[in-house]
Amino acid sequence: MNLQEIKNIATSEELIDRALRRASKVEEKVRNPDYRARLTAVRKIHSVADNLANPMISYVKAFPSFDSIHPFDREIIDLTVGVDMLKKSLGAIDWARKEVLMISTKYVPRARARKSAENTMKIMSEAYTKMTNVVRQISKSFDFLISARSIFRNLPNVDTDSPIAVFAGAPNVGKSSLIGAVSSGKPEVKSYPFTTKAVSLGHIKEKYTVLQVMDTPGLLDRPDLERNDMEKQGIAAFDYLEPVIVFLTDLTGTSGYSIEMQTNLRDELKLRYPNCQWIDVFSKKDLDFENEANFEDAIEVSAYKEVGIDFFKGKLLETIP
Repeated sequence: MNLQEIKNIATSEELIDRALRRASKVEEKVRNPDYRARLTAVRKIHSVADNLANPMISYVKAFPSFDSIHPFDREIIDLTVGVDMLKKSLGAIDWARKEVLMISTKYVPRARARKSAENTMKIMSEAYTKMTNVVRQISKSFDFLISARSIFRNLPNVDTDSPIAVFAGAPNVGKSSLIGAVSSGKPEVKSYPFTTKAVSLGHIKEKYTVLQVMDTPGLLDRPDLERNDMEKQGIAAFDYLEPVIVFLTDLTGTSGYSIEMQTNLRDELKLRYPNCQWIDVFSKKDLDFENEANFEDAIEVSAYKEVGIDFFKGKLLETIP
């Protein structure tokens, strides 16, 4: 599923303005003014209805079917915009589409039945008002979809059928720096915790082999019920993608999180995901280690000085089936 390719969504007023502008260009070249008015009114009502309804159905179809999407994608949608709110907004758009078409169907015969041009134009104006009022009634649903689209464009397009390594650890332990050193990913890197606000993706390519590598927001050692939506995005990746877990531990003391806290977090994840392949990494090798940890086969790296990067990258590629 590619949420990043959802096309532009108009606001309710933009949609109305476009529909009315296009309808204003509709003309009938008939000599009899009353007959001309009837033909013109019918075409204009159809034009407004079509130019309101057609974009609305395209918006509804642009978003995924929640019955068929991968559980990871559904969870990410729920954590970023809310599945229930998205369903509600899409339902409102589809309701408005049907209402607009129903109004058009109701008013076209009325326009045809009027004898005078003046009465025909009154019927057309009434139809315009009713159709545009319906669209304005759900303006907040349009605004929500526009906001959701903007959020989705910044989410990674994860291939859920291909191998993936998910980087995990406490905040500020160097996950983003390491992702940037080994892959095409360019996550934001800052010297303070919680820089990473959402999952992001890079790729490691070696001849015909491609490995996805995912950066995740920092995790704290606490129950899931106490974790925020940023942390839960990382948990969703562990739950649904069956990844290689790359766990970073900062022994330098610069992350702001104790070795005890980091070890507890590591132990929790190892116990929780026993079937996932696991790689331990001691980050920030360019600084002095103030603590010790006895993690078997842990790899020491420095993204800053590129220490151990090639070896680590090779270990990652070895995990690909």
